[in-house]
Amino acid sequence: MKKLLTMLLAVALVFGLMPGIANATVTDTLTIEQAKDFTFTDISLMEDAFTITNKSPHTVNLTIEVYDQADRVVVETINLAIDAGAAPVTVQARVYKMLVNNGDLNTYTYRIRSANGYRKNLYIAQKLVITKDNEITYNQYINVYYYHNTVSSMGPRFRDVTPELTDLWYMFTPIDLTLQGRQTFELIASNMYVIGEVYVDVAGDMVTVTYHNFYDGKGGTTETISEFLNFFNAYVEVDIPNDIPVKEHEMLPTMFAFGRPFSITQDLGGDANVLMFIRNVINYYRFPTPTREFRRYYENNEENAVRRDHMLRMMDPIMTVLPETTEK
Repeated sequence: MKKLLTMLLAVALVFGLMPGIANATVTDTLTIEQAKDFTFTDISLMEDAFTITNKSPHTVNLTIEVYDQADRVVVETINLAIDAGAAPVTVQARVYKMLVNNGDLNTYTYRIRSANGYRKNLYIAQKLVITKDNEITYNQYINVYYYHNTVSSMGPRFRDVTPELTDLWYMFTPIDLTLQGRQTFELIASNMYVIGEVYVDVAGDMVTVTYHNFYDGKGGTTETISEFLNFFNAYVEVDIPNDIPVKEHEMLPTMFAFGRPFSITQDLGGDANVLMFIRNVINYYRFPTPTREFRRYYENNEENAVRRDHMLRMMDPIMTVLPETTEK
């Protein structure tokens, strides 16, 4: 019996001395609050980037690396020891790279790591702004990740034309398919950013619709989760799917699909004055590559307002569209 107890104590001692085993139950709990977008008005000064609060009952040892995504190098390393109960610690940012032309930008990752396995990344971008008076500033932005956001082709919004139909932000595009050749329309994500283009190619009676997300194949990070394409002969026929598909990775069934030709005569009854409705679902970053950003879509600027007005005048008179109901 004594031999057995001695062996058990020896095993316990060995495991207690092994790295990681003794601290297996030790975890680091931190709260990180990132500053909103801000401006370096004086590029020689630093600005508050985020705060770290230690919620653990012990001291937390942290390493913070600032990783340049374009050059793929660490441009700064910060080591911190934050005591239990200490006030929030502020981590400051500087202008990490001198850029050249107005509008140039670069993206970075704050890689936050602790000795006990805490891991968190913060994604930001810095952009050079040169004013008309040749004043130089840098804007720092949060590189927001938009998860499962929807994409529509540029045009009027259903909710603006018939508010009773939907409260979603989907757009639709009236199209004249008598025009031979290619028509190009912007793809708008989250009702905020121009993330790509859709192409409607007409060759005789046949129509093919394809699209392209900007920067795909050029280091872009946009991920398409699902696709949806439909055409309606009249506004009264509009049918809007749910905001997010039940099965995220399946294409929703319609008789139309990207890249598959269809006939105006056979599939649209010969009606060439139709409404195109696209509702793709994507994951994307505001800054899709280390040196590029998606252009903001401003619905109220003059050019977009004129385009939407032209589209509405192309349409047949709008009849009342009733929302779907489960009542029978």
